[in-house]
Amino acid sequence: MTETNGIAAEFVDTVQTPQYEVVAIGAGIGGICAGVKLQEIGIDNFLIVDRIGGLGGTWYSHSYPDAGCDIPSTTYQFSFARKPDWDRFFAKRDQILQYLQEVAAEHDLPRRMRFHTTIVREEWDDDHALWRLHTGTGEVITARFVISAVGAYINPKTEPNIPGLSSYTGVSMHPADWNHDFDFTGKRVAIIGVGASTMQIAPKLAAQVDRLDIYQRTPQVYLPKPDFVLRPWMQRLLALPGGSAAVNGIAQTIIDSLLRIAVFTPAPLWKLGARLVDAVGRAAYAGWLRIKVKDREIRRVLRPGFGIACIRGGAGGDYLPTLNRDNVELITAGIAEIQPNGIRSADGVEREIDALVLATGYEVFSDPESYKPGTVLGRDGFDLGVFYNTEELKAYYSTSVAGVPNRFIMIGPYSWTGTAFHYFVENAMRHIATVIDETRRRGATTVEVRPEAQERFHQEMLRSGRNLSYYLETRCQGSNSYFVNSQGKSPYIRPWSLLKTYRKAVRFDREDYSYRHAVRYDDPIDTSPVELADAELG
Repeated sequence: MTETNGIAAEFVDTVQTPQYEVVAIGAGIGGICAGVKLQEIGIDNFLIVDRIGGLGGTWYSHSYPDAGCDIPSTTYQFSFARKPDWDRFFAKRDQILQYLQEVAAEHDLPRRMRFHTTIVREEWDDDHALWRLHTGTGEVITARFVISAVGAYINPKTEPNIPGLSSYTGVSMHPADWNHDFDFTGKRVAIIGVGASTMQIAPKLAAQVDRLDIYQRTPQVYLPKPDFVLRPWMQRLLALPGGSAAVNGIAQTIIDSLLRIAVFTPAPLWKLGARLVDAVGRAAYAGWLRIKVKDREIRRVLRPGFGIACIRGGAGGDYLPTLNRDNVELITAGIAEIQPNGIRSADGVEREIDALVLATGYEVFSDPESYKPGTVLGRDGFDLGVFYNTEELKAYYSTSVAGVPNRFIMIGPYSWTGTAFHYFVENAMRHIATVIDETRRRGATTVEVRPEAQERFHQEMLRSGRNLSYYLETRCQGSNSYFVNSQGKSPYIRPWSLLKTYRKAVRFDREDYSYRHAVRYDDPIDTSPVELADAELG
């Protein structure tokens, strides 16, 4: 540290000026999109950090058997990086990861990435208009702006609240951290959970193991999976100008139409229609189960007793036929306790196992519990975790929270607006990039959404989402759907058409944000302490 007329030069050059203009937390789909869009507005001094060992997010860490996408691969891509040559209609994990690596490399992102870097606390320094990001190793990274790009499924639930779990002495793993060294051949294996991971894992394990026990708490909906190899002629068609975009547009049009129906249908008609759709949907699904599952009792426990659209559902592929195998048992009695060498179900049956797969889900962006108090500290002591755990989840355009300057969420409350994550992280980043660019254009160092603008947007979500809220919060009782959080609210889906969402991302009132700039007196002749003052910009 040097001093000029009694002023610490390190204080002026390092503390007031952050190391990075922007730090994005997360190097998956969101972080890659952030890096691309930041460069488009002329920002090169940015860093992307991730707690895992490489880029790709979910597709880096999730390498369980048969991992892949359960929506068409033609929709699973960025609009600025169309890929016509997917191997399959439903792409597998390795090719998705390769695609993300190629996009990142094409935009020179790897050199701006740091892995094995866990941000444990984010603190806003209002005096110096910057964020201090504390890592798990004690390092502090400073940034003018922070973008949370951690994704929709924030933390895997590796320690679910199941009695006796800590006493288990055998091999245990979560789909987010698969143990490739363990040989499942001839083993007795239990899977707890019947969601998207299990419907891919179970068919592969069933062909290897001696016995597979699948523990189901809440029935899911397993849809047909029309997967097939994309032939060269199909890839050539997708490679034509606008070809891939057109196919993706069909999927988006379907989603857009469904959202418009949900938003604009009069409430009485919507409620009547919901009952009709549920009745027809459950009947159709019962028919599908009769085709795929032989045992009548298994079919009975597979049928949901709540609204047919309460849970995301998935392209189940080979999952339902797997339940016909002699070495597979679907257990719905509930778990009384996990024992050192097995599981005792609520009906008193004890089953010894060699390996346990905890397909028990994730903390989701719409859950208040995903936001831990003390981890994001904004202006004047504002704690995002406390706020979200005591009030409803809300954020202006799903990205900005009053009290938290210069920080944006790529997947926040009411952010689901399309088919694949790529679509809505791009939309979120279009808004974020616009706000950052506007802040810099004004010569400001601090931007923060006004509380009244945030509340206005939130009330618009509640008004437009009345029909969706009725369905999810009323007809979905007992579904354990992650569409509804522990507060009984459903801040998952944005109740706007896709076109409106796309337009509004950049067509918003710039004065919904307040802009400030830090004024410092660093004249080398001046011996008074460095002073920072906030001034409103018009």
